[in-house]
Amino acid sequence: MARTKKQVKVKEPVRLRFNELKDGRKSIYLDIYYNGRRTYQSLKLYLVPETDVSAQIQNANTLAIANAIKTEKILDLTNKIAGITDRSYKANMLFTDWMRVYRQDVEKRASASALIWVDRVTNELEKYDNSVTLAEIDRDYIMRFLSHLLDRPALTRDHNQLAKNTVFLYLSYIRAALNYAVKENLLQSSPFKKIKRDMLSGSEAKREYLTVEEVKRLIATPCRRDDMKAAFLFSCFCGLRIMDIKNLCWKHISKNGNRWQVEIRQYKTGALLYLPLNMNARKWMPEQGDASSEDRVFPKLSIWYKSILRD
Repeated sequence: MARTKKQVKVKEPVRLRFNELKDGRKSIYLDIYYNGRRTYQSLKLYLVPETDVSAQIQNANTLAIANAIKTEKILDLTNKIAGITDRSYKANMLFTDWMRVYRQDVEKRASASALIWVDRVTNELEKYDNSVTLAEIDRDYIMRFLSHLLDRPALTRDHNQLAKNTVFLYLSYIRAALNYAVKENLLQSSPFKKIKRDMLSGSEAKREYLTVEEVKRLIATPCRRDDMKAAFLFSCFCGLRIMDIKNLCWKHISKNGNRWQVEIRQYKTGALLYLPLNMNARKWMPEQGDASSEDRVFPKLSIWYKSILRD
C-alpha cells in the first residue's frame, strides 16, 4: 500500500506575535523571517483584557488592523523576492484592509477622534460591501455608497437618517485614504477627481442658540420634570450636548481648589473634552449624595426630554 505523502505546510514569512504586559494588555508585533534573518516590528497595537462585550469588539477591531498590516507586509516581501518594484499590486487588497493600513498613517499625525472616525468608516464599508478591492473603487462605487449612507437610518433610538455632515465626513476619510494610496503609488489617480465637488459638500446645519432673555424665561417657567429642566439648563451653561449629558457620570467631574471641570469623551465625535464648570452650570447639578463615581449625574434623563421641555 502506497504511503500517503505528507502535505508540506508553507511557513508564512510574517506572523503576528503577542507580548503580555504588566497591566494585563498584550502588545502585538510582527515576527518577520526574510533572507535567512529574523526581525521584529512593533505595531503599537494592544489587546485589552476581555472583561465585557465592548472590550471584545475593541480587540476584534485591533486584530483586524494587525492582520491587514501583516497582509501588506507579506505582499511586500513576496514581490521583493520576485524582484517586482511596482507597488500597484497592493491595490488588489480589500479596500477595508487598505483603510486599516491608512489608519496606521493617521495614527502618526492625527487626533484620537480622527482614528475613531476612520474606524467608523471602515465598519460602515464592511457592512456595505466587504469584497471590493482598492483597485475596484471607482466613481460609481463611491456614488452608490453615498446613496446608501443618505438612505440608511442612523444607529439611534429615533432611527432618523444620518446627518448630511456625518455622511460627507465619512466620504472625506475615504477620499483621504484614496489620496494616500495615490501617494504610495498604489493608484494612478483618485476616483474622487471624477466627482464634482458640489456633490460631496454637506450643507452645514444651522445652529440655534438661546438668548440670555430666553434662558431667564426658561428658568422662571415651571416644568413637570425638574430633573429634565435642570439637565437642560446645565447643558446651556456648560455647552455639552444632550447625549453627553445623558452619559455624564460623577467620575467625569473633578475639582481642583475652586476650579471645577468636566472631562468626558464626546459621544458624537469621540473627542476628549475638557470643559470648565462655572457657578451657573454647577447650580443645576444635583447633589452627589450616596451616588458612586460610576453613577450618572442625571440618571432619569430620558429620550423624551424634547417633548417635556416644549410643554
